[in-house]
Amino acid sequence: MKGSHLELRNLVFGGVVTVDTAAGPKRVLKFSAAAVTIRDLKMAVPVGPQIQHIDGAPGSTSTLHGDHITMYVESLTGTLSGVEGIPLPPALRLHLTPDTVPEWLYDTLGNLDLRGRGYRL
Repeated sequence: MKGSHLELRNLVFGGVVTVDTAAGPKRVLKFSAAAVTIRDLKMAVPVGPQIQHIDGAPGSTSTLHGDHITMYVESLTGTLSGVEGIPLPPALRLHLTPDTVPEWLYDTLGNLDLRGRGYRL
């Protein structure tokens, strides 16, 4: 999944977990959120032996709402532009994988309310 802008509302980091895939167990990052907003969505989803492409219209915004939207991602890459309650430099480039989770993310409890641009999940 890729987008030019991503907002994750009431985000909770669930740590590094192992999920079963068709190719075998894989370590991933687990996040849950109350809402996800993605501008210029581009997504590729494996459907059997084929890849299904799901793209939003250029300039459109795709939104997911729910009590607990859970995302399991191999990596999260982009420029973090805001985390409520945590002071950040003006543009913090971020690349998270199961092996590169920073200590501040593990120490954060509760809601993060992340905003950023150019994220890929």
